[in-house]
Order: sequence, then C-alpha cells, then structure tokens
Amino acid sequence: MKIITSALVLILTGFTTLAAQSPERSVIAELPHGKLVLERSIIPDGLAFNDRITLEQGNEAVEIFESEGRAIQQVIAEDLDGDGTSELLVQMDLGGSGGFREFELLQFKEGVYLPVWLDTGYVAGEASIADRDGSGQKRVYIQYADTEAEPQTEETAVFEFTGGTLQRVQGL
Repeated sequence: MKIITSALVLILTGFTTLAAQSPERSVIAELPHGKLVLERSIIPDGLAFNDRITLEQGNEAVEIFESEGRAIQQVIAEDLDGDGTSELLVQMDLGGSGGFREFELLQFKEGVYLPVWLDTGYVAGEASIADRDGSGQKRVYIQYADTEAEPQTEETAVFEFTGGTLQRVQGL
C-alpha cells in the first residue's frame, strides 16, 4: 500500500508541475491604451493550446482573445482603417495533419478589442499586412497552398478593410 501511495504522490506531483508551467510571454506591441502581450501555453495533455492575448495597463491585465485550443502562430498589429489605433490580425494553427490555418481580425472600439472578421480553411496559410502597390492603403495578404489545383499551387488572397470588416479583393 505504501508503494502505491508513493507512486500516486509522484504522479500527482508531476501532473501538478506540468499544469503549473508558466506560459511563454512575448510583447506584441506597445500601444497608447496599453501593452499587448501574447501568452502561449500547452494544455498538459499536449494536444491543445491555451494561448491568449492580454492588454496590460499598469498592473492590470485584461484578456482580449483566447485561442480555444488553437495555437496562435502570429499576431500582427497594424492600423487598417486610419483611426490611429491598431487592429490585430491573429493567425492560428488548427492542429491536426492538414496544416489548416484560421485568421481572425480584432478591432479596438469603445475601449475593448472586438472580433470583426474570421476566415478559415487555408492550407499552410501565412499572413502579412502591407501597402504593396504604394496606394497608401494597407491590405491583408494570406499566402496559402491551393490543394484543389493539380499540381498544387501557391496562391495569395488579398483583403481590404472596408465597412468595419475585411473584404476579399478580386483580381489582385
């Protein structure tokens, strides 16, 4: 009985240590309304993620986004609508063997970040925000693998921030 109890204590101690691991923290951006921080952590079973983005103002931290099991790969903070406040483009890996990505755009309104756009289904997708044509307007670019084409090709989806959300631009 003593051996079983000792083994159980060791197992529970190991699990508690895994569950109590501190998340990996990195600063996304320093903004006028606070510091955006990405916290990455793996749920102890190793099959899901508990990543989140917080807005820190002094000693207070407010969660503005939670990954719900997806792994946040990158967060891009850029002002897409010209109001002087950065929107956040969150790129997430959905897990599994397909390499699918999901993208969500958050906009700062009335003191909080709110989701205004979500798109999914991009294989090996990689996002960037840039003014590639020199027009002065930043666009969202998502490079992805078109698995419907034979042979598979690399494509780029282009989006503009219009009417409070992202709209896909055709012909670019």
